[in-house]
Amino acid sequence: MKKTFIISLALAGSLATSCDFLNVDDYFEDTFSEEKIFESQYNIERYFNGAVNELPKEGRMYYWCSEPGATGSDEAVSCGTFYNGILDVSFPGTELTTDKISYTSTGGWDWDFNVWPKCYKVIRKINTMLPHIDDVPDMNAFDKMEFRARCRFLRAYAYYRILQNQGPMILVGDQVYDTNATPDYYQRERSTYDECVDYICSELEAAAENLETEQPLDLFGTPTKGAALALVARLRLQAASPLFNGGTAAHRYFGDFKRKSDGVHYVSQTYDERKWAVAAAAAKRVMDLGIYRLHTVPADEYTVPLPANVPSAAFPQGAGGIDPFRSYSEMFTGETTNVTNPELIWGTTQNVTDQQDVVFPLKLGGNSSISIPQRIVDAYRMADGRDIHNASAEYPYEDRPYDQTCVTTADKQLSKNYRLPGGTYKAYDNREPRFYASIGFSGALWQMESTTSEEMRNQIVEYYNGANAGKNQAGVTNIYNLTGYTCRKYVHPRDARTGSNARTVTKTFPIIRYAEILLSYAEALNNLTTTHEVNGESYSRDESAMAEAFNQVRYRAGLPGAEAAELANPGTFNELIQRERMVEFLHENPRPPRRYYDICRWGIFEELEREPLTGLNVDAEKWEGFYSPTIISYRTIRERTFKSKYMFMPLHRDELRKVPSLDQNPGWEK
Repeated sequence: MKKTFIISLALAGSLATSCDFLNVDDYFEDTFSEEKIFESQYNIERYFNGAVNELPKEGRMYYWCSEPGATGSDEAVSCGTFYNGILDVSFPGTELTTDKISYTSTGGWDWDFNVWPKCYKVIRKINTMLPHIDDVPDMNAFDKMEFRARCRFLRAYAYYRILQNQGPMILVGDQVYDTNATPDYYQRERSTYDECVDYICSELEAAAENLETEQPLDLFGTPTKGAALALVARLRLQAASPLFNGGTAAHRYFGDFKRKSDGVHYVSQTYDERKWAVAAAAAKRVMDLGIYRLHTVPADEYTVPLPANVPSAAFPQGAGGIDPFRSYSEMFTGETTNVTNPELIWGTTQNVTDQQDVVFPLKLGGNSSISIPQRIVDAYRMADGRDIHNASAEYPYEDRPYDQTCVTTADKQLSKNYRLPGGTYKAYDNREPRFYASIGFSGALWQMESTTSEEMRNQIVEYYNGANAGKNQAGVTNIYNLTGYTCRKYVHPRDARTGSNARTVTKTFPIIRYAEILLSYAEALNNLTTTHEVNGESYSRDESAMAEAFNQVRYRAGLPGAEAAELANPGTFNELIQRERMVEFLHENPRPPRRYYDICRWGIFEELEREPLTGLNVDAEKWEGFYSPTIISYRTIRERTFKSKYMFMPLHRDELRKVPSLDQNPGWEK
């Protein structure tokens, strides 16, 4: 029987280059006969691309993203709008934390927290294809096997996206739902969180069996075995964490979240330590593939000598032989291409460069509307790994007095592409390499080498009141850097957004990288108190294995590894892991946003939100109080609030009306 596709799942409802799996531009529209899908490999792949194109856009770190993004947590704040006099652009995290989201208003122009209908559309498209792949006449057996694996990966990823935003979903299996049935046909219930995780992981594991371990340059972003297994590792760690594993957070936020038909808790209220062992096993499986390692760049004549307490053995046994600044920075700036980065498990080039206008300074092609709070800046360590409050005499931390006597006296070359100018406030001296790779502070040098306009190149950018990127610039009102800090992580030395011949380097957005797997493995082992067997192997709290994984990330950053006392105390090591993830993954907002969902799964979101967000006093002039930390008083920060319902985004009213058996997420309107 001939069937025409006009819309997708009644149950719930591309950009630049075609070589990026998440960035397709060659696909079928929804209206065509089913027979055409299976006439040729070309057709079925175009139909598959149409499914990919339904996914929310990756690489949107700050605005128009379908998750809370950087501004949803404590790692960034925004003015809440662009400055151009015409167009307001939404920062979803700001919209959420200022309580602008409801079950009837879940998004704005080109973004929506309600990923449910589009992801189910993806699922329906995949379920349409899977039974008929063998019918495609010009696909050989190998191509069919790999294509089927890609389909299962994409379906699992669509479910994963729902899980991160809306939480437990309806698992439809391989069923293709009729689009014209009576309402009672669609009466389905949501599965529990653990059931959803188990299903998604089983699908990803099945896909991994027939996915390639590597993809060629022209198929960048196409999922690999490693990408599938790394997603499993991420999900298993999340499911083991306090919010979803019977911890205090699970009781507080989900204690009353029950399925109305049978009273079953959607989120487990019983702690199961074995979930940590399962998470450790999932991470170890990726490590055992033997194809990933941390990205490093060899030391050169510009590399700063290591502090005496940092092991000088060749990396990864120590930090010897590498340039820590370039090893970290060049993964994000575009200097290292996606195919030459052994740390990149899965990534995309989608949208990354476009989002940099919000970190570029005022008058230099940007609008300075993304700012980093002081607590994040203070989390970066000194060059020898010490906390700023316990700095050594060799690498001192100085932030007093707030006047021109507290500045460096000469330029410092910290790496080939980074110079700390003389006259820099001393609080920004002697810091770890990731600080300089990530934080744009007042007095930092922005090279902007691609422009031929000399007045735009090699600018010292400052954020105090009246400065070249500060408040009260002529013609600019209400849009400025709110804290005196921004994110430089994705800015290449050649990037320029204004001036003659200004260009920006194409960036790769890391959806999953190997550093996450190493830190996840260490965290999972740390939470074990006894031995568990998973897939025939034993897992227990192994301080040596924890150190081996954790210290690689530290050594790559040019820092000492974990101390014996830190490893011996599970509580202390958990705090160490939490801080390391905050710094290592700053403004990496793949799905889900790392910081936002980390502080949720650890159950510390509410605790952090009790502490006022501070920054520098951007209302003051440079030596009249600018460097004195102050509570941010901008409207979007004054209105900022935490509500327990933020753990999951709401199911839209339209979805609840389509399927009355659906239970709404806790705290949201019904």
